[in-house]
Amino acid sequence: MSAEVEGILRSFWEWRLRESPEFATQIGVHTYDNKLDCHSLEAYVKRQDDCKEFLKNLSALGKSELPKTDALNLKLLEREIQTYLDGCSHKSFLFPVINLEGPQLEFGRLISWMKFETKDDYEKYLSRLEAFPTQVSEIIGLLEEGVRTHHIPPRLTVVHVPDQIQKVLNADFTDDNDLSKPLKRFPETFTEEERELFRGRGLKLIEEKVKPAFKKIHDYYVEKYLPHTRESISCTHFPGGGDFYTQALKFHIACDMSAKEVHDLGQKEVKRIRSRMDEIIQEVGFQGSFKEFLDMLRTEKRFYFDTKEELLKGYKDLCAKVIEPKLNVYFKEMPKMPFEIIETPADAAPVAPAAYYLGPSEDGTRPGVFMVNTYKHHTRPKYEMVSLALHEAVPGHHLQTAFAMEQEEQPSFRRYVEDRRYYEVPARFAMHTAYMEGWGLYCEFLGEEMGLYQDPYDLFGRLSAEILRACRLVVDTGMHAFGWSRQQAVDFMVENTAMSFHNVNTEIDRYIIWPGQACAYKVGEIKIRELRRKAEQKLGDKFDIKDYHHVFLSAGPMGLDTLEEAVDEYIENTLNK
Repeated sequence: MSAEVEGILRSFWEWRLRESPEFATQIGVHTYDNKLDCHSLEAYVKRQDDCKEFLKNLSALGKSELPKTDALNLKLLEREIQTYLDGCSHKSFLFPVINLEGPQLEFGRLISWMKFETKDDYEKYLSRLEAFPTQVSEIIGLLEEGVRTHHIPPRLTVVHVPDQIQKVLNADFTDDNDLSKPLKRFPETFTEEERELFRGRGLKLIEEKVKPAFKKIHDYYVEKYLPHTRESISCTHFPGGGDFYTQALKFHIACDMSAKEVHDLGQKEVKRIRSRMDEIIQEVGFQGSFKEFLDMLRTEKRFYFDTKEELLKGYKDLCAKVIEPKLNVYFKEMPKMPFEIIETPADAAPVAPAAYYLGPSEDGTRPGVFMVNTYKHHTRPKYEMVSLALHEAVPGHHLQTAFAMEQEEQPSFRRYVEDRRYYEVPARFAMHTAYMEGWGLYCEFLGEEMGLYQDPYDLFGRLSAEILRACRLVVDTGMHAFGWSRQQAVDFMVENTAMSFHNVNTEIDRYIIWPGQACAYKVGEIKIRELRRKAEQKLGDKFDIKDYHHVFLSAGPMGLDTLEEAVDEYIENTLNK
């Protein structure tokens, strides 16, 4: 890599981490652990100005004269920055506190990501506690600007926020709480006097700074923000109307499909998958309608665990004893970074999905995390477990995320995706959702080849998970582009998937607040399978599934068009061997 290219790539990445010290902490860079992200309107304007300057510097480079790898890196960086700038006019950063995101859910998690080994680490922690009231004031400023400019979310997507904040206020900070946990578990090198000093300072800041700040945002939310929230659910009611959804959809699916094309693709996929589900119903000898079969799956106790402990253990055994032993047949190498399986935090669980993944830290001190939602465990079916584990853990998001992080020859902006602040779409840097989530859904399909769906009910669960992603294409576009009501979306999901009613309602509310995101799974998976068929057809006996997966994983997060170029290069190189 030329010094000039390396310089601009490094300069951009250092700027990203300075501007988002919380993102730096998330990926294991602890240089800025004493700071919080700035949420002032002035900061957002300055970031846009900085990005325009980066684009200006990029355009001054003669890309045609650069080596292929350098040119690709600059092309991807240019696209990354342009994606951010294109979305900023929609001001989606004005929704910083919703049921699924906000300081009431994320401040404690941020503290849990920090490093606590030295006295300097503890000073950084105390600095963040000290800075929290300022950040809350900035967040309230964004909410006020949202009210002023009519950038207001639907009421149902924020209705849980006051209770979530109240839970923080009611927490016992002398107990094992994420915010105060560092004050209970000190390194052995600390003297008792040092421990008492930090404990006293920390608890004082929590009582005098953090809790009053949470009380301030709670009261503002209840008294001044909630009354302005709207009943309508479509994002076309934001300023900018239909263009907001067009931009959000394009951000996530990374191609130029219209809402109508996405909607029609979903209907087509629902019909195709439904026919396979009908075959399984016949195979198990069920006498009754499709709806009656789904009702049976939702209500019979044999499909559910008796306790949340059994549910969590079921996932741990599934990953360790069933899936992981088969991975070496399909993958050339495994990432060095491990992952663990834990329960979704109780404060987030009621509105959180059935499972999700959080990536490891760069320094290796924090493993990847497969979060399993054990809330209302009697609504979490066994037949969903294989597909969920494949998608969220291995070989899904853990292999994908950890492998990308370990590609040290790649510039940092290609190795890490900021997997948070979904509410900011499209006014944020690329998440490469179709690449990320398309891989997760592809891994569910791969489970069939791996022989993991031996029980017909597990296979039905996998198809139910796939038809869910097809349904998402229909209901997301339905609600945000074609005037569907929330109940229409719920009814469509209930009629076509085996999801519990609780999970269906949680899913629908997520699509309402994150427009377009749910469409990326199926669009991405279809493209990944299409590229695989292309490689199989052109390479014939030279095709190796391990090589194909290696090309995908080593490329790192990117747009689907750039991924296709990488696959084409792999095909050409293999043919020329």
